[in-house]
Amino acid sequence: MATGTGTGTGTGPGMNGDAGDTDREPSRIFLGSAYLFGGLAGLALGFFGVFLVPAGPRLGGVLLSVGVALAAVGNAGLAALVRWFTGTRFGSMIVMVGWIPVVLWFGSSRPEGDLVVEANATGYMFLVVGSVVPVVVAMIGSPRRGLLALPPAGPRSPHPPDPGLDGNRPAS
Repeated sequence: MATGTGTGTGTGPGMNGDAGDTDREPSRIFLGSAYLFGGLAGLALGFFGVFLVPAGPRLGGVLLSVGVALAAVGNAGLAALVRWFTGTRFGSMIVMVGWIPVVLWFGSSRPEGDLVVEANATGYMFLVVGSVVPVVVAMIGSPRRGLLALPPAGPRSPHPPDPGLDGNRPAS
């Protein structure tokens, strides 16, 4: 497995160009920039989302909030993209690192009386949906890399297992 110190002539973004490399690992610079992108994009989604919570069409007196839709679709898409970039479950969770502080800051009242995210059903839906969606994206499927990645399927050993190792010794 490569350690991210290749020459940089690989075929994929941030991949190493080692000739005999079947388990290509992204470079540290690529991973760092992917995590930074996820955090900053989450910050931007949270910033625009809080101002779009009261906006949207009304269907029979019920507000269909653009902010809640942005929290659902935007956080899911961004979390899936960053997870695809990094190959880890933490990649999808990094979106929340930027999203939650901005949303909580705009959701708290200030001494001047300013409050952007109101304490109503739409505001709570925005908070819950935006917080849960990256977690759901992180839990779907198995990661390609990281601590929770499973080894690739296939033969584990060229030698057959010893029948005496599993506790069922042949009768003698």
